[in-house]
Amino acid sequence: MVKRWTWTLLAGVLLLAGLTGCGFQLRGHSQLPFDSAFVEAKGNSSLGKALRESLALENKLADKAENATIRVLLAEESRAKSILALSGGGKVREYRLTLRFLFAVYDAKGRELVAPSEMLQVRDYSYNDSELLAKTVEEATLYRSMEQNALQQVMRRLSFIPR
Repeated sequence: MVKRWTWTLLAGVLLLAGLTGCGFQLRGHSQLPFDSAFVEAKGNSSLGKALRESLALENKLADKAENATIRVLLAEESRAKSILALSGGGKVREYRLTLRFLFAVYDAKGRELVAPSEMLQVRDYSYNDSELLAKTVEEATLYRSMEQNALQQVMRRLSFIPR
């Protein structure tokens, strides 16, 4: 009994030592390499609002473009819903949701730090007419999930901007 306990303890210690030695660490907040940022986005952009909130939490949001170290441009944000599959009777079985936007970063002098690039989020979901309310909620949840993923991608890219 004592031998089994000793071997279990030794195996646990070796496992912890292995995890510590491999460099594993939880993903946390990235250090942003700039003093302040101004976000340019359309007034109704939910991604722009979320990015402003994230930067404000990091105390990196500038109130005016003139006061900012960098300027983040979120342009051409669009959502789309398309039919992915139909049943034999011609009813919709699956939809594809798409969130697309253009992202670029400029410094205070107008030099390009991150080239304009299109970011795309896509989700597919099954659909059933008899579950209309549930599917409407699912669609809204999927859009929120896509926005969160897009926000994380933008924050990750901002953390790698050259100083």
